[in-house]
Amino acid sequence: MRKLGLLLIATTLVAGLVQAGPAQAAAPAGVFQDFETDADLQGATVTLPQADKLERTADPTHGSSGLKFTVGPANTPGASASSGINLYAGTPSLPVSDWSGHTVLGFDFFTEQDYTTVGRITVRDQSNKAWGVDYPIRARDWTPIDLRLSTIAAAGVDISRIAYIGFSIPRSKTPVIGHYDAFRLVDSYPYDETPYADQAATQLLRLADFNGVLTKLSEQIKGLDRSLGHGAADERLRSQVRGAAAQCADLLSQLGPMTYLQYKPFNAAVAALQRTVPRLANTIQARAHARTADFGLESADSMSLVYPKDLPFVSTGTAPSVSLTRGEYENVQAVVLPFAEPLSDVQARVTSVSGKAGALQATVAPVGSLNVTPTSQYHRPTYAGWTPDPIRDDLKSVDVPADSFQPYWIRLKTAPTAAPGTYHVTVTFSAGGKHTRTMTVAAKVWPVTALDAPKLNTTFQFTPAIVNDIYGITDPAAQEATKHQYWSFLHDYKIEPDQLYTCSCIPSNANPVIVPTPVEDVLYIRDHYGLRDFNAFYLWAGLLNPSKPETWQAQIDTWMAQLRTAMADYKAAGVDKYAYVYGFDEASGPLLQAAKQTFAAVKKEFPDLPILTTLRDNSMGVDTGLAGLVDIWAPQQDLYNQAVAERTRARGDQAWWYPDIATGSPLPNWFNGYPPIDSRTLAGPMSYKAGVEGMLYYATNRWLRTDHANQLLVNDGILSAWKAATFNGTAGDGSMFYPGPNGPMASIRLENFRDGMEDYNLLWMLDQSLKTNPQLPPPLRALATRLLSADAVVTDQRTFTEDPVRYRNWRTKVIATLTAIEG
Repeated sequence: MRKLGLLLIATTLVAGLVQAGPAQAAAPAGVFQDFETDADLQGATVTLPQADKLERTADPTHGSSGLKFTVGPANTPGASASSGINLYAGTPSLPVSDWSGHTVLGFDFFTEQDYTTVGRITVRDQSNKAWGVDYPIRARDWTPIDLRLSTIAAAGVDISRIAYIGFSIPRSKTPVIGHYDAFRLVDSYPYDETPYADQAATQLLRLADFNGVLTKLSEQIKGLDRSLGHGAADERLRSQVRGAAAQCADLLSQLGPMTYLQYKPFNAAVAALQRTVPRLANTIQARAHARTADFGLESADSMSLVYPKDLPFVSTGTAPSVSLTRGEYENVQAVVLPFAEPLSDVQARVTSVSGKAGALQATVAPVGSLNVTPTSQYHRPTYAGWTPDPIRDDLKSVDVPADSFQPYWIRLKTAPTAAPGTYHVTVTFSAGGKHTRTMTVAAKVWPVTALDAPKLNTTFQFTPAIVNDIYGITDPAAQEATKHQYWSFLHDYKIEPDQLYTCSCIPSNANPVIVPTPVEDVLYIRDHYGLRDFNAFYLWAGLLNPSKPETWQAQIDTWMAQLRTAMADYKAAGVDKYAYVYGFDEASGPLLQAAKQTFAAVKKEFPDLPILTTLRDNSMGVDTGLAGLVDIWAPQQDLYNQAVAERTRARGDQAWWYPDIATGSPLPNWFNGYPPIDSRTLAGPMSYKAGVEGMLYYATNRWLRTDHANQLLVNDGILSAWKAATFNGTAGDGSMFYPGPNGPMASIRLENFRDGMEDYNLLWMLDQSLKTNPQLPPPLRALATRLLSADAVVTDQRTFTEDPVRYRNWRTKVIATLTAIEG
């Protein structure tokens, strides 16, 4: 689902715009808002006044005071993902609303906290035309904001009649502080911002506890030195530790007054050291686990990320273990860590699997990385840089630089007939000129057989036309074979082959030709994967003119003629009972009445044909009169209301949900760089707890040629040049896997989605066991009921654990309890 306009920060959801009155005369260049008196705060609003706070403090970049913005924690009742300030024209907070005649609107932002993320700025004029842009929030740093007024005007905003300017900061688990000052109009660009920068450096040095940060790092470095032995690898690592110690001491000696030109590299060096020390700890821990080895070999949970550069990871030891049922997938990560020297020709292979042949299958492949730049849609601090995700089954050998970590994906799959017990999978790792190393994964298989088909319905768009375009496939037979290859891949990952937008073209192209799903496709899916349901036809509201309702019926008649022919074909093939129609994607306003007219026509002729929609009706039909016409309601996840959903189910309809680009933290999503556990939780316990019968998603392979012209496929090095950014620059939105050299390439995010779908099935099975075993001992029934609530891992769609250990403990208890009930 798409947000078709610019996303506004939460504070713009104020009823009506402040009227700025008659246009003012253009203001002269210079600072026009300096927050020098308390009166200057009048008219400024914050998103959540009971948690968010504005105050004037003596931390200026100009003048004698500035604006301090404290953002309340994410778990505050009623809190949105971000908090924002709005300065309204016509109030003292924004004394100048005519910005015309100037080149730039500038102001300063800084935070003394160790908090790096992306915020959003929105400018709106008195005609309600808006423009927005992201701005960087960097740990303990100053950000000069320079908005080119020509760019804002080019977007249609009347810069002579501004209504307000708003700026947001994503919430965190703890309060976040930001400082704003010196709103200014500038006539030339670039211009000298040194005075503002130097003032920011003065405040940052005073507010940030650099002495405490560096003293703590110094103690950690001393501990690392004491952990090392006396081999050649230890000496190389000790040299790095000593270098870190010297750098730390040097930074401590620099503490004192600085210009910003001095402060910027100082702060960057502190931030780099804060990453270097824990990464060194990772490597030294690996060295301690294998004193005579040529390189380190650790494991990590599959619900976490192991970054190749900069960031540390949480090791789960040298002998990882997992629990799974028969017929299930599970995953483990192995991590190769150089001991301060580069490794060449690193290879991994599964060399043995215990137990009966075929009972447990295992594969291993290196994890590749993409260069990710988070956007404001993330609503959380997210690393910018090389981020792991593609599972590079195509690469048999990689080189690992001395400063890199290389994760490997170990994928396990048990046969439905596997005997219960603990299996051992041995994976061997080699590198040029080095002794090989092995890792043994213990896989406990429980005497429970997983369901093969998912109980959570999926309607996810897959677009074959995009695949044909980027691979240059023009032969019709080859196109069919490729489509089937991708369908099989999706089916393996618990996603039903389907098209949300029934079109043989790329739906995002201009004037897409929407046609019913060919019956041949339906029959192929039925015969190869089983048929749960399929979208017969997409009722595209873009063909209707919202302002001309008198023209709607003609289009409705055309749709009905197309649907009539298709339904006859489906009936002749015996698949009509599996059909549904989807329509009016995120429609609102007058199109709600058009939806009512259209759906009534469908129901009149096909009363048993279910209708699925994502139209904007938070009451799910009660307020719009659509109740009785829509069968499956799918609101955006952050608009999903549990009470409304239960009311909807009580009258016999279904209530689904969907994530999209607006579904940022604290809600889960599968953006690149989000913890992979989010994907698993969303598909598993969160969806089960909410009672949703299905999940919808607008695209799985949004790999448009225009976005990836320089690298169409992920077929280059382990650090791939394939552009991670997809929809509106947000990496992973609309792209759940990758175009590999030989077809679809799985991702860490997709693997976790499948694991979540399997977890949903386990909960469904546990619930069925409770229902079919009424005579269970009360303690066992109480335990099962508590596990089904998933309270240990999920409170609601905004509050859930991101701790893999906690999640696995809960999941293992679910399986053990199911085993106990089934005997």
